Amino acid sequence: MTATLYYYSLVALFVATSVFGLLFLTQFNENRAAMRNYRIAKRLLAVAFFCVAIGNLVELFDHTGKTADATSQDILLTQIITLSISVTQAFILTLVCVMLLDPKSIKSKSLICQIVAIVLYVVAIVVGYLLLPESAVAISVYLLSFGATYCIILVYFTVYFTRHYRAFRRVMDNFYSDNIAARMRWIAIAFCGALGIGVLALITTQYPNFEISVIFNLFLLCFYTFFGIKLLNYPWQFEIIEMPMMVEETNYEQSLSVSDTTTEIINQDISGTNVNRTMESWISEKLFLIPGITIDDLAKYLGTNRTYLSSHFNSEMSITFRQWINSLRIEEAKRIITNNPKTTMTELTSRLGYADTSTFFRQFKAKEGVQPSVWKQTNLSN
Repeated sequence: MTATLYYYSLVALFVATSVFGLLFLTQFNENRAAMRNYRIAKRLLAVAFFCVAIGNLVELFDHTGKTADATSQDILLTQIITLSISVTQAFILTLVCVMLLDPKSIKSKSLICQIVAIVLYVVAIVVGYLLLPESAVAISVYLLSFGATYCIILVYFTVYFTRHYRAFRRVMDNFYSDNIAARMRWIAIAFCGALGIGVLALITTQYPNFEISVIFNLFLLCFYTFFGIKLLNYPWQFEIIEMPMMVEETNYEQSLSVSDTTTEIINQDISGTNVNRTMESWISEKLFLIPGITIDDLAKYLGTNRTYLSSHFNSEMSITFRQWINSLRIEEAKRIITNNPKTTMTELTSRLGYADTSTFFRQFKAKEGVQPSVWKQTNLSN
């Protein structure tokens, strides 16, 4: 029964990865220059998906159904191939996830170093397998694949992705008043899935049996299906991150040519010295209650540069634009609750510019430590 499930899982995985691989190679209708790296990402994933499909096809034709001897040369070769492919897949998937978060964030020097490291890792264990005695190969494979090296590579990819994901969230929070970054959380989930594949690959090579292999294949099937669907839908989400990324790029380029004195003058402009309409006027008009307000809207009102306005929030106030908007909205919520206790939470949410009550409740608790209903009961009873 387990062997049957194993073969069915191989067939399902082969079909899914083949179909998505073909879609990645044929569905190129995004002609904008800004989506160039997305097209590259699709090609990279097509290669990764086809590698999995070919591997499963070979397994379907070559597997005898007998349990392999864990000390044999065949199982040792299987371990080497499995972990070499797993490391390569982890590299490709991590690279794609980062490219989807920020199409301009991949640096050539860093990319070359990563490619060299992966190639050296694979070459080392393959050459060791070909040239060393079997007993020595077993030791070298254990040290290179099952030991510190394999784990270090996975940890490096985790740190690398986490750093870029945090930077992505910061860029989104510096541009939007809403939690736009949450819409792209699937990329973080996809990366966690890729990391899980790396861990499961290590487990399956250490404990080769049908039960673990079935679990591994089902996990792969769910992961590749999820990632494939999300990637094909990415162009419809790209527009929400395109503008903030353009602003961030302008911020970086202009910061290279602007002196500290110029930055100080601009910060003075932002604080209200030389702008036609001050930030205090913007606040007094309660324009922060407009749903979906962005830093671009504020910059246009103030007649200043949105790039340095973002820098002002980060450097002078040590918060993001989104945090600042939320703080203003929560203070307004407290004022409305105090002056109009009969205002319902649904009405309050709408007046504050939040999309739903759950978002309002979450932001209120993050700032005040309690839900708005609890705050209302506590403060109005005093």
